[in-house]
Amino acid sequence: MDNKNIIVFGGSGLIGNSVLNLLDKKKSKIYAFSRRNLDNKFENVKDIIFNFDTLEANIELNNWDHIYICLGRRLNVWELLYIKKKDRENHFKIEHDYVIKILEKAKKLGAKDISIISAIGANKKSLNFYLKTKGLLEESIKLLGYDNVSILRPGHILTNKNSISKDFLVWIIDFFSKISNFFLIGPMRKYRAIEIDKISNFMVEKNNKGLNIYYYDDFITVNKGGKE
Repeated sequence: MDNKNIIVFGGSGLIGNSVLNLLDKKKSKIYAFSRRNLDNKFENVKDIIFNFDTLEANIELNNWDHIYICLGRRLNVWELLYIKKKDRENHFKIEHDYVIKILEKAKKLGAKDISIISAIGANKKSLNFYLKTKGLLEESIKLLGYDNVSILRPGHILTNKNSISKDFLVWIIDFFSKISNFFLIGPMRKYRAIEIDKISNFMVEKNNKGLNIYYYDDFITVNKGGKE
């Protein structure tokens, strides 16, 4: 790892910021690529201003290693169910095209490992445009030829308990998601809501070889193999 660099895209979002917090504790070389500087300051994380359209950064950085993709378009809650037709082109550009262009560039710079947040129900044939985009993204990633790919498919992601920015609608959704978890059993367990810290911790700690797709039961598995 001495000559390799960990790259994070989407570090300004909730999940990305949580991932950076965990990576920062590992004392590795970490670079956070984003449109603007991060609000949080980390000991081992360097901010890199990045143009997602031109793929140009304000630094030349080679020897990319593990790429963490937490990038995504900021959505209204109702857009998880329906994205207006006028917004779909921009949504697809951010959620699919940007990610694939980044990963194509990263592979040329030596990257071999990808960890990425997708969504439960991701399917390229879905009638839901959000899930269809996620499904198409997963299929495109599989064609890039990376050695190791970790695709995380969480259900609803519960925001931090102490989040002061949580609005009432998000609070309501979180509340009912927690209740519904008790009724989602058997094959439906994978649709359970999951805390953001469990997702980020899993993303940082789980680096299996090959192509792997992970669900709820994977996220709650304790390091030594036990479950909550």
